[in-house]
Amino acid sequence: MDEKLVDQVAQLTGLSEKKVSHVIQKWVVDSGRNPQELSLEDLREVLTHLIQDLFVEVSKGENQYITLAQN
Repeated sequence: MDEKLVDQVAQLTGLSEKKVSHVIQKWVVDSGRNPQELSLEDLREVLTHLIQDLFVEVSKGENQYITLAQN
């Protein structure tokens, strides 16, 4: 895995770099990407799909951490 890329992203979050790096690496592997050949575009696609999935879960009320406020 391109450790520099993952480490940069983890650092920029301002969160625990070790934990964020681990999570990103898991997402990359779970997406079926080749970790040794990870490019910036690959990482963008992985994160885009995760965000889209999160939106779908939240809109369906299937996410246990985020709920939409009822008007």
